[in-house]
Amino acid sequence: MKLLVISNRLPLTIKKGENGFEYTKTSGGLVTGLKSINDKIRFKWIGNISGVELNEEEKEVIRKDCWEKFHSIPVFIDPVLNEDCYDGFCNAILWPIIHSFKDDVAFTIKNYNAYVEYNRIFCDKICETVEDGDIVWVHDYHLMMVPEMLRKKSKKDFKVMFFLHTPFPPAEIMEVLACRKEIVSGIAHSDLVAFHSFDYAINFHDTCVANQVEVRSKLDAIPIGIDPEMFRNALKEKKTVERIRELKQMFKGKKILLGVDRTDYIKGMPHRLKGFHRFLEKYPESVGKVVFLQIGVPSRTSVKEYSSYITKLNELTSEVNGKIGSVEETHLYFLNKSVDFNELCALYAASDVLLVTSLIDGMNLVALEYVSCQDENKGVLLLSESAGASTTLSAALEINSWNIEEIADGIQKAITMPMEERSERHEINKKAVDVFTSVKWAERNLDGLCDGWRKSLMP
Repeated sequence: MKLLVISNRLPLTIKKGENGFEYTKTSGGLVTGLKSINDKIRFKWIGNISGVELNEEEKEVIRKDCWEKFHSIPVFIDPVLNEDCYDGFCNAILWPIIHSFKDDVAFTIKNYNAYVEYNRIFCDKICETVEDGDIVWVHDYHLMMVPEMLRKKSKKDFKVMFFLHTPFPPAEIMEVLACRKEIVSGIAHSDLVAFHSFDYAINFHDTCVANQVEVRSKLDAIPIGIDPEMFRNALKEKKTVERIRELKQMFKGKKILLGVDRTDYIKGMPHRLKGFHRFLEKYPESVGKVVFLQIGVPSRTSVKEYSSYITKLNELTSEVNGKIGSVEETHLYFLNKSVDFNELCALYAASDVLLVTSLIDGMNLVALEYVSCQDENKGVLLLSESAGASTTLSAALEINSWNIEEIADGIQKAITMPMEERSERHEINKKAVDVFTSVKWAERNLDGLCDGWRKSLMP
């Protein structure tokens, strides 16, 4: 028995260097969830390698490198097909619909066909590797058709799991998608289909019923976690300790609010900035005593709507600082850039409040990461009720992200919360983060599928 993990992309970026190819490990929700289990559960990772033009000789070098260095199997996709599938269908059509943003979604047969072909290429690559008794674990909305394709193409006896890292919308939202029957049928050929919450599982089942798709899969809710010790260990490193000290000195005497998100419209960042602006207007006694650091990690930069989104965030930042700030005082900092792991941990640890204002979010691991870095400071988590993490982190301060007044009042409550209450809330959330780790998440998925996997997959 072996475990094959299938995702849209391998957790690597590749660049051509003077002495061959340079490989850099990437981050993200799926990567965060899986990289920490690699020492506990053996698996092979199959995913797309994109971003570089390659000839056949170069592809062979990468195949060899990926296997020997990362125990991974690359899938090579034609750049035009990759763009039509990833940008044209996954990002422009599937992503907004599964997050219940159905306005201005234009279905095109060209991009749908690209999605089908993309899934077929993955299916073919899996079939080259899968054997009797194996487990194939397919991840996320890019590969929803793979389970059915595998069942139709391969005669091998293996099990298929599918995990959706995003929400699954109500059946009436899915009606907007012309290929909804094909999509849910693709997923329904899995032995186990798991989501972050039971609400999403129910929505999937209802959509199958509405489209006359038989559901033989076991459906479950298994929210993903993180490896909290990875963050706590980073906090002990010298450069992280020094950076925490620098940040606290830089903003000495002020409460530090923090936001860390991909620049994606589902994250509700404009609502957050407006909420902070309203907080400064409503509670003028806090002007000069609170600073807000918003990290906006670039996302889908080739998509026009995302560029417009960043422009809007810059405008809102200027509006806050222009109307309430002064030559001597900046209240809001917006950084449209990625930060390295140690810097991220330092920001988490130095801040007093984390704002998560997702309009809808499958999980939101940032909230869990923040808790793991707050053992000393007992910072307050201001968390959207529409984020999947709200079911895990029951002691967070919940807010409605569409309600600007509620965000403003939530900030006020967070920065004035007594240490005793902060500590109590933190301990409850910390326990949840420590119990529902990424390793436990993987184990629960495998437990839901079959017995006996530990003997074959654990070292």
